[in-house]
Amino acid sequence: MPTIQAHLSRAKAPAALLSAVCAFLLIDSGGLGAQDGRLRARRPVPPPVVTPQFMERAYQRGWRSEDGAPGEGYWQQGGSYELRARLFPDEARIEGSVRILYASQAPGRFPTTWLHLHQNLHAAGAPRKEATEVTGGIEVSSVAVDGVPLEEAGDGEGLRAPGYRIEGTLMEIAPEEPLEPGDTMEIAMDFEFEVPGSGAGRMGHSEREVYFVAYWFPKMAVLDDLRAWNPDPYLANAEFYDGFADYSVEISVPEGWTVMATGDLENAQEVFATRTLERLAEAENSDDKVVIADRTDREAGSVTRDAPGGWLTYRFDASQVRDFAWTASNVQRWDAASVEVGDADGDDVPDRVLVHSLWRPNRAPLWEEQWQYARQSLEHHSRYSALPYPWPHMTSVEGADIIEGGMEFPMLTVMGSYEGRGEQDLFNVTSHEIGHMWIPMIVGANEKRYAWMDEGTTTFLEAESRMEIWPGVDHHRVEARGYLQLAQAGLETSMMRHGDAYPAGPAYGVASYLKPAALLVALREVVGVEAFEAALRAFLAEWAYKHPTPWDFFNTFERFAQRDLDWFWSSFYFEAWHMDHAVGEVRIDRDSGARIVIEDRGFAPYPATVRVRSSGEGALEYAVPVEHWLDGNSEYVIELPASAGAVLQVEIDPRGYAPDADRSNNIWPRG
Repeated sequence: MPTIQAHLSRAKAPAALLSAVCAFLLIDSGGLGAQDGRLRARRPVPPPVVTPQFMERAYQRGWRSEDGAPGEGYWQQGGSYELRARLFPDEARIEGSVRILYASQAPGRFPTTWLHLHQNLHAAGAPRKEATEVTGGIEVSSVAVDGVPLEEAGDGEGLRAPGYRIEGTLMEIAPEEPLEPGDTMEIAMDFEFEVPGSGAGRMGHSEREVYFVAYWFPKMAVLDDLRAWNPDPYLANAEFYDGFADYSVEISVPEGWTVMATGDLENAQEVFATRTLERLAEAENSDDKVVIADRTDREAGSVTRDAPGGWLTYRFDASQVRDFAWTASNVQRWDAASVEVGDADGDDVPDRVLVHSLWRPNRAPLWEEQWQYARQSLEHHSRYSALPYPWPHMTSVEGADIIEGGMEFPMLTVMGSYEGRGEQDLFNVTSHEIGHMWIPMIVGANEKRYAWMDEGTTTFLEAESRMEIWPGVDHHRVEARGYLQLAQAGLETSMMRHGDAYPAGPAYGVASYLKPAALLVALREVVGVEAFEAALRAFLAEWAYKHPTPWDFFNTFERFAQRDLDWFWSSFYFEAWHMDHAVGEVRIDRDSGARIVIEDRGFAPYPATVRVRSSGEGALEYAVPVEHWLDGNSEYVIELPASAGAVLQVEIDPRGYAPDADRSNNIWPRG
C-alpha cells in the first residue's frame, strides 16, 4: 500500500504539518497530562473487549475458534478467472474480457451477487474521497451469466432478474436463479477502459512507455462468514478486500514490449529471445545481479521474439491469489537475481525466488541497487515470519509519474523514483511493499475496515529489516514519534474504524501505520519476545489464504501470552487513549532515604519499568505491573533506604518501547 508518507501527503497533511500542528496544540500545556492536574481527568477503567454478534455467530457455528484460529467448519468462496487483455500503448487503452467461475460454499441463498468495477473510480460523477483523474471509467459492453445475456437496469428502475445495475464502482447482478449452496455461477463480460496516468496513486502509465495495470477487471466482492456480501465502494482511500482465486491470463502487447505479472509465465519460450532466456536462467541461481535487458538491448529490439502481426501474447497462471496485476514496458532496464527464502513447498529443499527490478536509469538512478533491497527484504521477512515467500518471483517496478510512494499486488510492487532522496528511503519502501506479500496478500485481512492489520504489521516488519541493514539506530522508536506526537496533541482516532471514515489530515495514516507498529513493539514488551513471535507466526500460518479479523488477532496473542489483554486492546485499539508515565516527586532525606513517586497521568494503562541510579547501589530496576494501575492507583512509590546513598537519576522505560505520549517527564532530574 502507499507508505505512511504517501498517505499523509495525499491527505494534505505532510509530516512537517503534523509536527507543526502537534507543537501548536502543546504550547505551554505540558501535554494533555499536565503536571498541575488541571487538564487531567480521572482515568477510566478499560472495558472488556466486546465480541460482536457476527463473531459470536461464527464461534457458535464452528466457523471460527475463540482461541483465534479458524474453526473446523471455516469456509470461504472459491473460483477462477480467465482474463484476456490487449494493451494499445499509444492510446493508453486496454480492451479485455473476463470469464469468472464462482463456486459458492456459503450456507445461504443469494438472489443477487456483487462485483467491483474499481476502474469506475475514474468515471465522471463517481463518488471519491479525493481528486482523481477522470478517464471515463470502465465500459462494460456485454454481460452474461451462465450463458444468458443480461441487460442493464435503467435509471430509476428496480433490479429484476435477470439483469444488472452499476452504481459507482459497484455492480450488482441478478441471475435467473438465486445462488444456492454448492452452486457454480459463470459470469462473462467484455470491457475496455482508458488507462489513467496515475490511478489514485496505485496504477497507471508513465509517458506511455511504462504501464502498471491494476484494479483493471470486474472482480467478485467478498462473501464471507461474517457479513455475507461486502460491497464496499472504492473511494480511492481505503483499499481492498479480496477473495482468493485461480487466474489464467493472456496479455497481448506490441512486439518489443515485455510483460511481468502475478503468477508463472507459461510461455517464456514463445515471447523472449534466446539471449533473454539464457540470462533469466543465469539469474535463477545467482546471488548477484544479472542484467536481463539494458538500453542497448531495448533499442536493438533483441529482448523479445519477432511476432507475426506485430503482437506478442504472454500467458500467466496463478493459484490462490487475491488479485492479478501486470506491468509492461519497452524501455525499462531489467535487472534480476535470486534469493533463498526457505522451504516453502515442504520438500526439505530451500527454495529460490527470482527477484526482478524494472527501472529507467534516466528517471530513477537510485534504483541501481534496488534489486539488493528486494533480496534482503524477501529473505528477512521469510525468516522472521517463519512463513517462506511462496511464489516464483517478486517484481519491483519503478513508476515515476504513476506513484510517489509504493503499492503492492501479489508478486508485484510499483514504487516511485525516489529522486532526490536517500538510499535508505528506497530500501524502506521496498521492504514495506514486499512485506505486504505476507499480509494482506497471503493473510487476507480486510484492508477497508481494518487497515492497521496489514499496514501496521508491515510497518513493523519494515523497521525490523531496516535494523539489519542500518544498525545503530532503533528504527522502531524513530517510526513511533509521529504517533506519539499525535497522541500527545489529542488528535488520535480509533484504529477500529473503516478506512473511509477517518477525518481529513493525518489521523488515517497514523492509526493505520505508525501507531499499530508501535503497539506491536509495546505488546512484545508486555508478553515477552518468545510468546510474541510465536503468536505472530501462528497468526500468519493459521490464517494463510483465509480472512482473519481483529478479534482473531487479539485471541491468538492471548492464547500464546496465556493472559487476558483486554486492557491493551481496549485502550489502544478501540479507544484513542494516550499513555503517560511520569517521574513525579523525588524527595531525598539524608537520614531517612529517598521517596520516589511514579505517576500515571494518561488514560491508557501500561506496565512501567523504572531504573533508579544511586551513589550507593548503582542501577536498580523496579517493575510496576499493569494491575497496579488497573486497580485504580495513579501513583507508585519507591522508597530507598539512606544506605543507598544519593539518588542520581530516575528513568521510566529506559528501553524506550512503551507508547508513552510525553517522554519529557520520564527522567529526573529534568534535562
